[in-house]
Amino acid sequence: MAVRNYFQLRPAFNDDASDFVLHFIDIPRPDLKAFPRVTKLGDWMAYGDTDYRFWSHISKADFTAVIAKETGIDPSHFEVVDGQDYEDYAYF
Repeated sequence: MAVRNYFQLRPAFNDDASDFVLHFIDIPRPDLKAFPRVTKLGDWMAYGDTDYRFWSHISKADFTAVIAKETGIDPSHFEVVDGQDYEDYAYF
């Protein structure tokens, strides 16, 4: 089992940016450095073995569409979790 560091400091993207987790399902986490248009959407950090945590001003729906288009990964293989939707969610 991988140990997650839930207490990493938040990047200084912006105080009003939304907090998200991008969770990959049944596929290895891709290296986002290969997708510069995706990395410009916010501040990113690796989160566990299969996730990224990021802060951005883009909506969850728009972000899902961008990830699918830019990476070619079908949306059934990833989930975007919005921190505002899950007050007591284990990711946040």
